[in-house]
Amino acid sequence: MLKLGHIIYSNCYPPHAAIVTGKIPFPFKVIEGIPSELNRLLRDGAIDVSPSSSIAFAMNTGRYLLLPGLSITSRKEVRSIILQSRMPIEELEGKTVGLTSASATSVVLLKILFKLRYRLNPVYTPFDQGVNDPFGKADAMLFIGDHALKAEATREYPYLYDLGLLWNEFTGLPFVFALWQVNYKKNIDKDLAVLYDIIAESKRYGLSRIPELAQASADQFGLPVGLLIDYWNAFSYELTEYEKRGLLTFYSYAAEIGAADPVRELRFWEGK
Repeated sequence: MLKLGHIIYSNCYPPHAAIVTGKIPFPFKVIEGIPSELNRLLRDGAIDVSPSSSIAFAMNTGRYLLLPGLSITSRKEVRSIILQSRMPIEELEGKTVGLTSASATSVVLLKILFKLRYRLNPVYTPFDQGVNDPFGKADAMLFIGDHALKAEATREYPYLYDLGLLWNEFTGLPFVFALWQVNYKKNIDKDLAVLYDIIAESKRYGLSRIPELAQASADQFGLPVGLLIDYWNAFSYELTEYEKRGLLTFYSYAAEIGAADPVRELRFWEGK
């Protein structure tokens, strides 16, 4: 039986809504987790398909295939990838920056922005988001997901930076945070074709019912209905040539700073 990963943050909810709420039949198994957990499970073969961190494709060159037409992409602001800082970002040279362990893509994105846009070399320290957030110790901290959506400026950390917006200002392109990736084996094509059609149907269902989904899930995510509607409507869940341009630019910069091997092509599952 195929196993499908599901990101527990609200950004993954619209395309998987019909699956996780049982609105459509689903003959496979859903495994929930934060992005870094799903990356590990996909790499280990414990799940077969997952909306996983886009950098995972570059860090596992030649290992995964992509499902066509699916991504979690910010056009400009993303709202859920936030750097919270004591000082303006331009003043973080040599300062301590806490990096959440929950997402590999956001960490690489931040390092690209520091090195290539701002020409800065801070000191990085990892932390487990929501467990040991380094307030009072780090000069700036990277938060992701619903935790970041709730971030508020404080007297000690008054500066909030949206990494989706910083990327768009830097490149003029969207940023692809997640891709539906397949740890491919030849004997799964028949089931994979069924799964692909189900995901496509769930995506159509969710994206056509954004206000309804927000009303039904606001308590689940602990977020206001209006915020969820605006948040989901700001995403692209497609993977057109426009999203691919942003993705390949990210991979090029990731290779430039030594965070991943060069990606020469996007390899897609061709069962459809």
